[in-house]
Amino acid sequence: MKVSPAGFGAMLLRSPATAALGAALLVVGTALQLDSPAQHWAAAWHCARIDTIVGLLNPIGSGVTLLIVCGTLALLGWVCARSRMGEAGCLGALAFMVAGVGRPRPAAAGPLFGPEFDSFPSGHATSVFAVATVLGAVYPRLRWPLYALAAAIALGRVYLARHYLSDIVAGALIGLVIASLLLRQRSSMPVAVQPS
Repeated sequence: MKVSPAGFGAMLLRSPATAALGAALLVVGTALQLDSPAQHWAAAWHCARIDTIVGLLNPIGSGVTLLIVCGTLALLGWVCARSRMGEAGCLGALAFMVAGVGRPRPAAAGPLFGPEFDSFPSGHATSVFAVATVLGAVYPRLRWPLYALAAAIALGRVYLARHYLSDIVAGALIGLVIASLLLRQRSSMPVAVQPS
């Protein structure tokens, strides 16, 4: 059976309890078995060429870049009378806002809850996988390149030692589920996105 990541997200939504248990086991298993080897692997692979590639990809996962891309798609769709492009931009921005916007940490918190204690889950992975899921549903031919880009951005966070592998796995799962929920509910939204 061939299942796309958006289809995988929809599958997770059909059985929430089983999906939650499976996702928790996947994240915990990754944390226990793969986090340490992945950190050592990432440290061993550091070189100028990979540093450059990761340096170029990493900003794509930030909020400003994703919102600019989605806003540009929405605006171009409106200006060029391409409703599918506009809908993809609007729903992509919504997926990002639901998946990727957190709240600032309180200034009075101790060092345990400082700005460096926000590793789990990866916000970059959550955001890029949410947007990739929406755009991939609207433009199926771009689905796998979008997921490859999202995976490269997420893995870049491990390479930069900003996250553990389990952080990006959890973020990717959250992004897939949030985008799948939005895609499922699109008919009741003011902007109806109909994937082709």
